[in-house]
Amino acid sequence: MLKLTYTSTGVTLERSVEFFEVAIRRRVLLGLRIGNPVGLEPTSISLLVKHSLPALKGLRGLITHTPTDALQLVAKGSIQVEIRLKGYWLTQQENFPGEGIFLTNTHPEVEGHLVQIWKSSHQNASTLATQTTPGAYS
Repeated sequence: MLKLTYTSTGVTLERSVEFFEVAIRRRVLLGLRIGNPVGLEPTSISLLVKHSLPALKGLRGLITHTPTDALQLVAKGSIQVEIRLKGYWLTQQENFPGEGIFLTNTHPEVEGHLVQIWKSSHQNASTLATQTTPGAYS
């Protein structure tokens, strides 16, 4: 499972061995137990990265052999590629609509490539992470 955490200080991406459904159930139950409103909705995010990233080539090969509707690559000119991920947006407090967690579940090898792409793109300062749902939580 991949988890993108949006906070007022930035966005982080991490891979988790926790089962997707367990992670959602745990976070919803935590919110309910402490009395915080919880929001959960299906959504998608986009990561804009440079075409030239080595891990992107590996990702293309994987999704050719392991098709998934949770991930899509869209060329954005000759320099960039948009990686679209489907998943769930989870928020714990309605006071901070831009903060929350995006969770998605894909093949473990795909997740590994996405983590490498994330690391490489942040080293080159070339990634933008944006919410693509109307009423976005950017």
